[in-house]
Formats: sequence, structure tokens, C-alpha cells
Amino acid sequence: MLQPSLQRLLLAAAAWAAGGAACAHGLIQDPPSRNWFCGSVTKPNHTGSAAQHPECAQAFAADRNGGYNFMSVLTHTRGRAAVTPLPQHVCGFGSETWKGGATPWDTAMNWPTSKMSAGRHKFTWNISWGPHFDDTEEFRYWITKPGFVFSPTKPLTWDDFEPAPFCTLKYDDKNPQANGDVVAAKATQQFHTYCSVPVRSGRHVIYGEWGRLPPTLERFHSCADVVFDGGTAPGPKVEARIAAQPDVEALTGQGSLVLDGSGSAGAGLSYKWTLNAPNPGLYRFENSTAATTRLHYAAPTAAGTVQVSLQVSGADGRSSTSKSFTHQPASASTWTDLGALTQTARALQAGDKVQLRLVSRAGQDRYVPATPLTLTAANAGATAWPLALARAVNAEAGVVRVGVLKGGQVTPAADGTANRVYANGADLASAFVQVQGAAAPVTASYSVSNDWQSGYCATLKVTNNGSTAVANWSASLPVVGTVNQVWNAVHTQSGNRLSLSGPPWQRDLAPGASYTQAGFCADK
Repeated sequence: MLQPSLQRLLLAAAAWAAGGAACAHGLIQDPPSRNWFCGSVTKPNHTGSAAQHPECAQAFAADRNGGYNFMSVLTHTRGRAAVTPLPQHVCGFGSETWKGGATPWDTAMNWPTSKMSAGRHKFTWNISWGPHFDDTEEFRYWITKPGFVFSPTKPLTWDDFEPAPFCTLKYDDKNPQANGDVVAAKATQQFHTYCSVPVRSGRHVIYGEWGRLPPTLERFHSCADVVFDGGTAPGPKVEARIAAQPDVEALTGQGSLVLDGSGSAGAGLSYKWTLNAPNPGLYRFENSTAATTRLHYAAPTAAGTVQVSLQVSGADGRSSTSKSFTHQPASASTWTDLGALTQTARALQAGDKVQLRLVSRAGQDRYVPATPLTLTAANAGATAWPLALARAVNAEAGVVRVGVLKGGQVTPAADGTANRVYANGADLASAFVQVQGAAAPVTASYSVSNDWQSGYCATLKVTNNGSTAVANWSASLPVVGTVNQVWNAVHTQSGNRLSLSGPPWQRDLAPGASYTQAGFCADK
């Protein structure tokens, strides 16, 4: 059964900022997924002519900051093929970044689409925010059933999709040529996967997963809305292409370069240029909707990686591609800028545990400090915990420092937004904060005892994890679907969260004791 990890809340720096740098993992770039259209291309702060897809505002309405976390729709599970019962939300798959709740890309709305035909097609994952090539295990894709009718007012359900994936591709980085349908494009930090798409007509949704090997079992989830043209095609009719003038891989100091997308394939194309960088305020397009544009850049204080993306749209479909540059400061510096530690000030809670997760360009993870920093009432404030974490990281991180860079030195600051993450070397690709919420004295979990197509029943287990007795216990947990019956407990439900308290005869819990006489049934 699915056991959502309530204690693991992964908070990328991008999730806390308007327009901040993205420091996490990956998503389907082509055909453009919901989180590529609304996240990578059109961001929550884009309005008016800056919004290539103005409909994205509806997706971000309830969770504006979450829109910047478009590349962190992740779980630590085996995904749809193994999890039972399935989470309520399809495209986010109960993502830990949203504590099991709905992501912006689970919103019921009229999503942007791209054209699709039955037959062999390329699905590209952009993984530049955490290039985990070495422990990638597989890619899986599902499609909605024949006869599916898309509704902009109803969320997707698992019953909308075929039960079996139409494409499952294995990958072994020790033998990358073993499967010709998976191409690891390490130079561009992408995976190109090739699948035979089933025959469909009209509008459909493709749900995809990129899974990593144990022990991480990290898995990324993405949905793409497509419209079938009724034919078959050997490949995309539209293809985005970027040429840089001058053709360089590195930028230095202040300057500009021409980005040319006029070589893209397709008829009647429109263009949209976007950018991801550790410090996006340093960069400006002269015209972000022209076939050829000029990128102006200011001088950084430390080196960083800049990724420019182009999305082209035409009568025959859409396509996206990216090109990356290293941006060096004008004066020699040993530091590489990995982005802001926090983009907006945010207080945490006493008992929360924080670490910095570092991802190397080879896809290896490292956590600093090695033992998470446990916050207290004294240092959980919005300006206090970034200072405490920066000091803890700097004490043991070696090549990594957190703070404000001045005169070649990185000094931690008691500030909610000023601290940045710097690496002394170019081996690291990204860094982001991991917050483990303080353990609740009383926790609840459930085990499914009876499961059928439209519902299920489960037994509850409520445990006092503390060292003292708890009077009038209460707890909450995420559940799948709408609860229609609860026994031996008092309950309320809000969204996917079920709140519980004890019945009159079992309101107290001794230290270490569990209450197991309660249960519930729910409609999926």
C-alpha cells in the first residue's frame, strides 16, 4: 500500500521564490508536459505579454510558489506499477514536495496541448536540475483509454488511463548502449526515450515516470496533454533548434550573444525563449518571442550554469529544446553559484530537521551536515535558521559554502533571503534544502484490508511516539479518495487529509501505545 512520507518535505530553493533559480530534478520536456508549459516556459510571475500560456495562471492560482518547483514532482516509490492504493492525484502522484496533496499540474483546467500521432515517437526528459544518469533504472508511460473525454472541470482519475503502460524502457548506465530506445544525452543533460504510441483520436493525456534504482527509489512524475491528428508519423513534424552566435559554451563577465531559432523545423512557427539560472536577474532577452533574439547578461560574482530553452509552436505541433552555457565572472573566482538558499523568507518550527542536498554533475547525492540540524525555538525563525544551517554546512562541507560572497569570502548572514550556495569547483550541479518536519507525538497510518475498483476499506493504527501519556489524542493523515465511513474514532476530512480523535472510551494513549480498533472505508 501507499505510505505517504509526511515527514519528508523536499523544499527546493525555487519553490520559495518568484522567478528564482530551479535546483532540483527533471520533467518531460518534449512533448511539452503540463509542468513544462506551466512552470518552465510560463512562470507564476509571468503576466500579460510575458505569459506565453496565460491559462497557466489558473494552475498557479492556489499555489503560486509551488509553480516554481515544476521540476520537483517526485516520490520515493516504485510508482504506478507497484503502489496500492494509488494516490488521489494523477499527475503529481501524491508528490512529497506537496506532502501528498495536489500539485498545480493536477488542476482541472484547459491545459495547453501538443499534436501527436500513433507510431514511434521521442519523449525527452530534461534532467539538468539533477543529472542522475548513473542510477536511472527505467521509464514508463501510460495513456488514457480509447473513448476518453477530456473535461476542463474534472480532475484526472486513474480510471481514465489504461491499466498497463504502453511503454516500459529499462536503462543501465554501465551499459548505456544496451537499449537503443533510451539515449542518455549527457552533454545536454537529457534522456531521449523512444516509444510506440497507441492509436487514438482526439484529445488524450500521457502520464510518464522516470525512476531511479534503490536505495533512493526516487521517481519523477509528469503529464502531457496531446491531440491526435488521426494519422501515424515516424517522428515529430515540428522540431526546435537553437544556434548561438558566437558558438560558445562559456560566457564571461558582462555581454550579449545572439540566439537563433530560425533553423527550427515546421511551418508557421511561433517562438518562446525562457531561461533558468542560479541568479536569473542577471539575464534579459531583447525579444523573447522572436525567432532570433539577443541575450544580454550582467557580470556574475561567481560561476554558474545558464540554461536557455526554446519552445516552437506551429500548425503541426510543438517542440522544445535547450542549450546550456557556463557563465564566469570577469575576474577570476574559484566559486560556482548554485543558487539562493532561500528565495523568500519562511519560518520553520522547533523540532524540524534541515540539511542541504548536493547533487553532482554525475548524479551523486551528498547531504550536509551529515547529521541533520535539529532546530530549536531559538533558531527556527525566518532569519535564524538559514544562518544556523549555513554555519553547519560551512563547518563540514569542504568545497561548499553558504552565505554572502564578498571579496572572495563567503560569510553566513542572519537574513531570510541573502544567503546563497557556492561550490569551490564545478563538479556540483545543484543544491536544495531538505526539511524533515518535527515528529508529531501521535501519528496515524492505515493498511488496506479490502480493495476494489471504486473504493477500499482500511484499518487504522494510531501510535503515541512520545515518552509521556497523551490525553485527548488527535492525529491526521493523507488518504486516497473520499471517506464515507469511519468506525471507533471521531473524524473530519478536508481534501485528502483525514483528521482523527479518540472515541469516548479511548481518548488517552500511554507512551509507546497504539490504538488499532478504528478503521474506515472510502470511495476512490
